[in-house]
Amino acid sequence: MTFHGASAAILLAASCAAWAGRPLSVEDASVVEDHGCQVEAWVDRSRDATTGWIVPACNFFWNTEWQAGFARSHEGQTRFSDAYIQAKSLWREVTDDSPFGFASVLGATRKPLNATHRGYDNPYALAVLTIAAGSAPVLVHGNVGWTHDRETSRDATLWGVAAEAPVSASVALMGEVFGENSERPFWRLGARWSAIPKRLEVDLSYLARSGATSAERFISLGVTWQTGRLAP
Repeated sequence: MTFHGASAAILLAASCAAWAGRPLSVEDASVVEDHGCQVEAWVDRSRDATTGWIVPACNFFWNTEWQAGFARSHEGQTRFSDAYIQAKSLWREVTDDSPFGFASVLGATRKPLNATHRGYDNPYALAVLTIAAGSAPVLVHGNVGWTHDRETSRDATLWGVAAEAPVSASVALMGEVFGENSERPFWRLGARWSAIPKRLEVDLSYLARSGATSAERFISLGVTWQTGRLAP
C-alpha cells in the first residue's frame, strides 16, 4: 500500500492495495487476464518521505488474482517498510449484458518496522462491488471489509468508494475516498494513460487525507505492465 508511517501504508494495502487500476487504491471487480500476469510499480512522494512499491500479480487458476506487494521507504534512511499478500476472486464480471460485478479479497499485511509481530500476521478481507453506468461506461467501485492489527490487537472496518471515467480512447480520469472507521479518510484525484493498449499504462495522482498535514499529502506516479495470456 506508501504513506508516512506504517499504519497508513497498511491501510492502503488492505483497502486496496490495489486494483481498480492504478492509481486507485479501492478494489474493483476484475482480475488479471486468465493465465496472464502484470506488474505495477509506483512512487509516492510527500514533503517528508518517499516510498516505492512493486506489486506483481498473476491469474493461473480458480479465476483468482494472486498478488504480492513490497515497499521501501526513505525518510532519513532507506528501509524495507511494508509488504502484503492477497488473493482476489472474481465471482461475477461486468459485461455488456450485466452492469454489476462482484469479487472478494483475502490477504495479510506485514509491518517490518513494528516493535513486535513483524510477519504476515495482520489479516484483512473485502467485499467488492463494481457498477458500470452509461455507454462509455463510467465505472463505480465500492468496498467494505475488515482488518486486524496484531500489534495493537485492534479490529477496524475498511471502506472505499471510487469512480473512473474515460475521456478518450487512451485517457481516464478517476477519484476515490477510502479509509477505516474512527480514522480520517483519504481522497485521491488522478488520471491514467494507456501508452500501449492492454499492455502499458502510466498514471499520475494527488493523494491526501482529510485535514492533512504535509506528511499526508502525496504525488503518486506509477506504471502498470500486463503480459497478456502466457499459456494456452
